Amino acid sequence: MDKGTSLNTKCGVVILNYNSHDLTVALAKKVSAYECVDYICVVDNCSKDSFDGDFQEAKIHYIKSKKNDGYSAGNNIGLRYLVDEKKCDRVFIANPDVLFDERTIWEMSRTFDKKDDLVILSTKRYGHDKATIHQWFDFPTLNVSIKNCFFMPRRKFEKRRHFLQNMKIDLAENIVYVDAVPGAFLGIRSEFLKKIGFLYEGIFLYGDEIYLGQQARELGYKVGVINTVTYIHDHVQRRFSNRKMFWLDRQSLKIYYRKFENYNFIQWAALNAAIVLGYAEYSCAYILYNLLKGGGRK
Repeated sequence: MDKGTSLNTKCGVVILNYNSHDLTVALAKKVSAYECVDYICVVDNCSKDSFDGDFQEAKIHYIKSKKNDGYSAGNNIGLRYLVDEKKCDRVFIANPDVLFDERTIWEMSRTFDKKDDLVILSTKRYGHDKATIHQWFDFPTLNVSIKNCFFMPRRKFEKRRHFLQNMKIDLAENIVYVDAVPGAFLGIRSEFLKKIGFLYEGIFLYGDEIYLGQQARELGYKVGVINTVTYIHDHVQRRFSNRKMFWLDRQSLKIYYRKFENYNFIQWAALNAAIVLGYAEYSCAYILYNLLKGGGRK
């Protein structure tokens, strides 16, 4: 395998665990066998899992967080270890439920080597059972955010996004430059992380990616997705499965808008009303959906 110029750089991977013990152990051990990965930091985000005696591999370092302050804060524990202590030049964030091979890391590293202004990178991806899913995030607008609080406009938006993004990535010559990439699996240049003070910890969960993408854009950097390799996000997301996710996602969106937009009172009122009404719609659909499925879960 052609290792390109990546031989001169150190590469680290963060795996953030929250009650996904078996997946985390399996992924960490698999990645530890990759020649192109120098260090792996497994961070348990104050979950109920115990990893005592699980990691004997020299590459794997385990840290138990004392509290769960969210996705970014948990990943920052591992990122700071890899960047500050192990002096990694680039770092990768991987959810426990992603699948990727060594060539994926190599190709991403080679792309970083060739493009100095590229600071965040991911690859074409598939969902569970190789399902077609969205490939990146566009920076949100108020109009789209309001519409996407409701099921029918949101469903139409998602179908169109999936189709257009997958067509664009398939037709691209190697790379597509985008606004932001999904947080399930991505590579970040360490120099950029240090410039922004690592990941922003003001968002607990969801929406971290677009915040990070805006930080890159404000500094004049690029974000990309390559199609020469892929990964699988082996996660099943059922419709109306998580009311908390719906609410947290919209609260994160509000944090993003406060930082990067200057909306007036009427615009904020419209967004907040849409979130409340959309949450009510989602909750009713959630209850009905689970009753029809025979679960009746809350």
